[in-house]
Amino acid sequence: MGYRLSAGVGYKLYTVLIAWHIFALTGMQTFADVTDPSTTISYFGFQTAVFPRDCHEIPRVCSNTHNTSGVYRIKPAGFPKSFEVYCDGDPGTGGWTVIQRRSSGSIDFNRNWEHYKQGFGFLGTEFWLGNEKIAYLTQQKKYQLRIDITDAKGQSYHVTFDNFRVGDEKNSYALMGDLGTERSTANSYIEWCPYDRSDARSTCQRNCSISNTCANSTTMEPEKCICPDSYSLTQPGEDCIPLNQCRCFLEDVGYALSERESYLNPSCTSRVTCTDNGLIHKEYRCSDQATCEVRSGVGSCVCNEGFAGDGQRCMRIVTTHRKDCYEYYMDGMRADGLYTIYPTGWEETGFQVYCDMTTGGGGWTVIQRRNSNLTDFYRGWNAYKKGFGNLSANHWLGNDKIHILTNQKVYQLKVNLVSGSRTVALYSTFSIGDERDNYTLSLGTYTGNSGYDAMNWNSGKSFSTRDRDNDGRDGIHCSQRHQGGWWYGYAGENPSCTSWHINGIYGHCSYSNLNGRYNEKNHQSIFWWRHPGNDCGVGGTSMEIRPLQ
Repeated sequence: MGYRLSAGVGYKLYTVLIAWHIFALTGMQTFADVTDPSTTISYFGFQTAVFPRDCHEIPRVCSNTHNTSGVYRIKPAGFPKSFEVYCDGDPGTGGWTVIQRRSSGSIDFNRNWEHYKQGFGFLGTEFWLGNEKIAYLTQQKKYQLRIDITDAKGQSYHVTFDNFRVGDEKNSYALMGDLGTERSTANSYIEWCPYDRSDARSTCQRNCSISNTCANSTTMEPEKCICPDSYSLTQPGEDCIPLNQCRCFLEDVGYALSERESYLNPSCTSRVTCTDNGLIHKEYRCSDQATCEVRSGVGSCVCNEGFAGDGQRCMRIVTTHRKDCYEYYMDGMRADGLYTIYPTGWEETGFQVYCDMTTGGGGWTVIQRRNSNLTDFYRGWNAYKKGFGNLSANHWLGNDKIHILTNQKVYQLKVNLVSGSRTVALYSTFSIGDERDNYTLSLGTYTGNSGYDAMNWNSGKSFSTRDRDNDGRDGIHCSQRHQGGWWYGYAGENPSCTSWHINGIYGHCSYSNLNGRYNEKNHQSIFWWRHPGNDCGVGGTSMEIRPLQ
């Protein structure tokens, strides 16, 4: 997997270092250093059976090393025998024990448990010291972790954490406790290439508008994330899709439709649908009681004030104010589409919602829908408070509206999921608090065929967005990790696609994330734990509520 700066400059080198500060042992002497001619690395030995416990002790008791970087033998407390490590005397005051280095890609780090336990690679180039050794090292004292990074332009950065400790094998070599205070000299952050991208060492980059032409990677900025062979960009900066899906590419808008997705032109006169990997064009006409509006470059027929429907069919709204879609349904309204509702506390003006009148018994008020990547769901607190998107397509209704709705009656929640198969998760009750309560989620019991009660963990959690961290975990911003607004709370370690990971340490904040990035396949995606066919990268979702009957 590639990785890059947010500004597009790729990191080429990073080295993980640990150090601590404590009184040193005494009574040790060194041989003269011996230089390895193949690597120009100095090796040092000791004229005693007692070895220093880490690199920090060496310059204090063996002054003739002059804090020289090189390979030394150490023996942490309790470890059965001594072993060689690379000691770095450069960063700051020296005495750093290097536990990992990567610089050229010469060593494969995609290895099994035993390899990471014992360690691998070469101390002079790329290596992993070994989890067993790291555990013994970091259990004997309090250590500081330092990560050094050099980017493609030769600029160096580092980040340090004040409390680095790794558990033993019984604890799966877990990071123990909080990493402590973080300090950094970097003014940018690392962003991993998405699952479907590789770095610019690939030789060809296509996009759907010129699928037969390659943009040579040598003309690109260093470490740029591009699509692998046989894949193409839907448009610059967007998603990678198989080349054959370019047959649903719309030249005029620079966008490829997914299967069964539709696009309405800005004049609302033509609708294009991707069917069997081909485009089907049909004439389209708004209702006489609707207006064509353009939202994010896409046409939409919106029923006029006093009317409700899907824009092609608009029915006059009777004077009696309905509080939700179920009341319309009970009054005989059976067409899916836009309706104006007047919940308790919002009676004066009301607001529009999309009503699902045809599935699950009808009368469902849609509060969220995802079926394409046309709408960005990685937004701030105010956007989620007020709502965003196109009510007839991708949208979030708005937390203030959802709160008003779900506190006027007792509602149930239906979550529709599409990922190879269509499944449903049904919760017996659903409500959220107001803004003062950070829109805290409350859920009832689960039934359905979605594979797992994935939202149970979220019940009782506050809502978090990229600019409002309410997950209750210091040092971890779950919304930024998972790239969406949701009811997050740090859930610990879980080595799956729902987790982020660094050197084998996994973490996640939720078993569900319906507002993540569309078409991703990792912890930033739309995911539902143990969903049949595909946990991560769920292709379509909707959240719908209806009062208990």
